[in-house]
Amino acid sequence: MSDHRSLRAMRISAVAQALALAFGAASLNLALAPAVRAQSNATSTIYGQLPPGEGLSVLLKNLATGVQRTLQPDANGRFQATSMPPGRYQVQLLRGSAVEKSQEVEALVGQGVEANFVTINSLDTVRVSGGVKRIDVSNTNNGVTFTARELAKLPIAQDIGAIVQLAPGTYKNTNSVYGSAPSIGGSGASENSFYINGFPVTNLLTQVGASELPFGAIANAQVLSGGYSSEFGRSTGGVVNITTKSGGNQWEVGGKLTVVPASWRAKQDASYYPNTGANPLTDGKLISENLSNSKTQTYGLYAGGPLIKDQLFMFAALEQTRSESSSVAPANGQAFSKTGYSESESQVRRYLLKLDYHLNDNHHFEYTRIGDRTRGESKAFGYDYAANRSDGIQSGGSLSINCCGAGSAPGAEVDVLKYTGYLNDDVTVTALYGESKTTHSLTPFGYKPGTYQTSSSVATRVPGLSYPAGQTTGGDLPAPGSGDGQKVLRLDAEYRLGKHSLRAGIDHIKVESVVGKSQAGGGLWSYRKMSDPNTKPFKAFESPLQGGGFGTQGFYVSEVISYSIATPTSTQSAQYIQDRYQVTKDILLDLGLRNEQFTNNNSEGKPFISQKRMLAPRLSATWDFNGDGSTKLFAHAGRYHLPVPSNLSSNLASPFRSTDKFYTYTGVDPSTGAPTGLHAISDVVSANNAFGQSKDPRTIVAIDLKPLYQDELALGFEKSLSKELVVGGSLNYRTLRSTNDDTCDQRPIDAWGEAKGVDTSHYGFPCAVINPGEANSLWLDLAGDGKLTRVDISAEAWGNPKVKRNYLALNLFAEHPMRNGWYGRVNYTWSRSKGNAEGQIDSIGGGDVALTVGTDLKELMLHSYGYLPNDHTHSIRAYGLYQLTPEWTVGGNLNLTSGRPKNCKGNVPESVVEDQGYGASYFFCDGKPAPRGSFGRTPWTTQLDLNLAYSPSFVKGLTAKFLLLNVLNKKTATSYNEIREEDDHISPHYQEVTSRMSPRSARLTVEYNHAF
Repeated sequence: MSDHRSLRAMRISAVAQALALAFGAASLNLALAPAVRAQSNATSTIYGQLPPGEGLSVLLKNLATGVQRTLQPDANGRFQATSMPPGRYQVQLLRGSAVEKSQEVEALVGQGVEANFVTINSLDTVRVSGGVKRIDVSNTNNGVTFTARELAKLPIAQDIGAIVQLAPGTYKNTNSVYGSAPSIGGSGASENSFYINGFPVTNLLTQVGASELPFGAIANAQVLSGGYSSEFGRSTGGVVNITTKSGGNQWEVGGKLTVVPASWRAKQDASYYPNTGANPLTDGKLISENLSNSKTQTYGLYAGGPLIKDQLFMFAALEQTRSESSSVAPANGQAFSKTGYSESESQVRRYLLKLDYHLNDNHHFEYTRIGDRTRGESKAFGYDYAANRSDGIQSGGSLSINCCGAGSAPGAEVDVLKYTGYLNDDVTVTALYGESKTTHSLTPFGYKPGTYQTSSSVATRVPGLSYPAGQTTGGDLPAPGSGDGQKVLRLDAEYRLGKHSLRAGIDHIKVESVVGKSQAGGGLWSYRKMSDPNTKPFKAFESPLQGGGFGTQGFYVSEVISYSIATPTSTQSAQYIQDRYQVTKDILLDLGLRNEQFTNNNSEGKPFISQKRMLAPRLSATWDFNGDGSTKLFAHAGRYHLPVPSNLSSNLASPFRSTDKFYTYTGVDPSTGAPTGLHAISDVVSANNAFGQSKDPRTIVAIDLKPLYQDELALGFEKSLSKELVVGGSLNYRTLRSTNDDTCDQRPIDAWGEAKGVDTSHYGFPCAVINPGEANSLWLDLAGDGKLTRVDISAEAWGNPKVKRNYLALNLFAEHPMRNGWYGRVNYTWSRSKGNAEGQIDSIGGGDVALTVGTDLKELMLHSYGYLPNDHTHSIRAYGLYQLTPEWTVGGNLNLTSGRPKNCKGNVPESVVEDQGYGASYFFCDGKPAPRGSFGRTPWTTQLDLNLAYSPSFVKGLTAKFLLLNVLNKKTATSYNEIREEDDHISPHYQEVTSRMSPRSARLTVEYNHAF
């Protein structure tokens, strides 16, 4: 007993010293920093222990491809194989060339798997688990990993978003601007990174969402909500890590058909105006019956096998999803609407080609080709509400390619080459080069290029004169040639040195975009009227009266030209080093350091954001508490940075034109609606000096702008109670240290000028990106002569509070591995997400990513601290499957989540400040402070999904699956309109339901695969 206590005391002392070393910060020698079990999140690691003896080695054989790797143990009998492709392996203990023992393991992406060959008695048996399921004691990642077999059997929708929702601490975004992109670990929807076979596929324009591949081509899917090592960055949320299937030595072909008939979808609830008590004409009235009719079909084919046995393999998959829907728009008191009935059709086509070439056991080459394209077509027709039918006359619609859906997958064509070299037992190198390209286009129905839009009202029209709309398309269109591309280079090397396993690498990403918008038709004729014809419009040299024509009555017209088209570029580089130091047999330290550089260039190639020397330490420790892989204690601390997306370049650093030119006129063209008999009464003028010129990149971003970055701490454990039950938990804390966003407030600049005796009265501040809540310095052209003046403004002068976003979560789980015919896992998360900023996005106030409304003025930040939109106190996720018979399998997926906080936003009282044109964007309602998140919560959501799979023994390879989503047909509201005030009255839409859970639907999938 005393020996046992002494051993336990030694272990406790050792782990205390290890944690002190990992988190002591000041005493840490970073020269040692960054992975004994070097481990990549893009591949897998197989490690273990051999018994004492001479001439022993270990042989790893991939059961699918037959590719082998032989390793020699170190002096302590340990071995590790890094950068191994995920899959099933036979691990053989060799004495000379004779096989003494053998076992099979499954290597998963981003994880380590142990294969031990140690004796525990005279019978020389293999100690595999000692009566419990061994757990991975080699990493501190917070998250879950799924294999293709598990994904095929669990009742989930066939997309990446559905996989992400299985992980604890993940929630769907409910703001239509960002679609249903996930929030992971308390972070915003733009703060996640997505990888396929190690290549980044995150949306290049906004960082919201990612390109995808055929669902059936996924081999492993890993969702990390924190704790990832210095190998990966550019994320302060989560990492979604996908590896694809590869071919093996046996040919396999297969296909699938999934149908979702319209009759298998339940009807959504009708929408009503809320009872505001202030709008009797609309309160409680019907808005829309939400009548819709949709059906979906998905076809898929795949084939994989050897082109050269044991050496060259291929896998190819094709998938197309076609959806058709129709809907009736709200009547809004109309008897007839020209666009009241709409039909839409979308085709999502995805494919994968994967080639694997093994020159020999030590040199492997991979080629991955991914295609992802979404084509959408919509049509609008007239609708007679009284007769409840369409007139069949098309009046609108559009054709889009990879475009214009909120938060939609961006689409891409991706090519990736990768090399892995096992130079010897201790040295491994990998090299990856890839490119991706995405195009975006939108062609409206009936669009007439070159024909201006027109805008008029009863008050601005000359009595008796007709004002037709010659251009049927209104608003803006994506810039011609819109698209994004990137080139990615990555090099990694691993070296094992005694108790240290060193891993280092570099990566470089070059992004190019064509982005922006232009007016449909090229411009707009805006008809106007002066009540006093002798009054001159803005900067006009004549009044309408002087211009003649209808100007003598005050009527005139403005030629409005507006566009913002940019070709920005950016580079994102990083270097990292990592040391996985096996302090003792049971204690592992993972010491990492990442250095990143982000540069954003404008359309002329001039940098306007340059963020360098961003050091991100990642420090972790794991303790195999019992020394047998049954209990793991772990801790992690890390810093994470996030780059600025390309869309900021297009909005702030691009040539922008917003001009007017005023004319009087004598008539209107009866076909185009354009004015005739024009007489100019002004030159081209611009209220914000936007004449299409490029902005000086130095004037739109604070000097030495800091990136958005976040610090993270985590403590946790995993315990294998038996071969049938594993439990665990973690405590996670994240705090946002800094963010970047735009401000448009000139008052601090004027105050600086007054204090310095500098005239700023002729300066028009065009907005600039700063670090809100901190001191910022700007270069400004105050006199408009091209000479820049440095303006230093303190945090107090800007007036914005220090940015805060704190996330605290307790995650608990219990898992029954696939054993005795069933698998199950239950996750419970308690969390708190509080602050005054979501990060790069603003789900309430809106705005583009990294250009939100919330920081434009200091008054917009008043009362902004509270529970953030992604705050859900409780969440329970339970999923699993049960093998009823060899032919029948059932699965279930239950998601119970408490509601998100509700808000009220309105006009700012004049006693606080005169509104600067932001309307109901303040945390005030009815003239009183309305602190963030203080207006209750949305209801709990409950979703239960079930499936049933049948694989008849008389047709080998055939499976029929019936999936029922939202079995209970819950239609709970998930978001509301939170804008209370509209001008000087209560909005009739305040507290209107803006999104609900999708109603019950069912789908049938028939799959067939055949192995030769």
